[in-house]
Amino acid sequence: MQSTGITVERLLGRGQVMDAAPDAGEAWRVERGLLLVHSPGSWRLALPGDWLNIEALCGLPPDTRITALVPSRLQALPALPAPGGPELLALLVRQQRRWTDHLLALRSGSVEQRIRHLLDLVRQAVGGSRSGAAEPDLPALRDIAALVDAAPETACRVLARLRPARKSPRPASGTARPLLACA
Repeated sequence: MQSTGITVERLLGRGQVMDAAPDAGEAWRVERGLLLVHSPGSWRLALPGDWLNIEALCGLPPDTRITALVPSRLQALPALPAPGGPELLALLVRQQRRWTDHLLALRSGSVEQRIRHLLDLVRQAVGGSRSGAAEPDLPALRDIAALVDAAPETACRVLARLRPARKSPRPASGTARPLLACA
């Protein structure tokens, strides 16, 4: 990517797939959000600070599909270190280790532990904290279930238990409204 002094940014809404494959050598950094990066035979989650389209930096075909799990913002990287340079290699190794650690945490332990880890990743992705007053936007239930390798119904029950209790007025009929719809 040529450095023209113009900042290129992409905004993706929840569920939006990144459009056409970027030009060869063009890489993106996640500024905000949580993205599912799916390659044939594997997947990983990209968080703020992670680079996307690394394949192009290595001369490999761009065979990834990138989907925003929550609203996300990507920044084009205007200049890249020389391929094979020590700074680039160190960055990529650290990024790969993070991806591996997150995948392991999302696929081992109880469903509640896995969902708690995913919720922590979502908070990190949107710049929130555990004690923040506002809840971040969550990925779709089917995506949460797939990421933690659980049935959607199970993921829904666990999420309902984990969500903070809200004080909301009772409906006129006297029955309580569910805090999380599992449809």
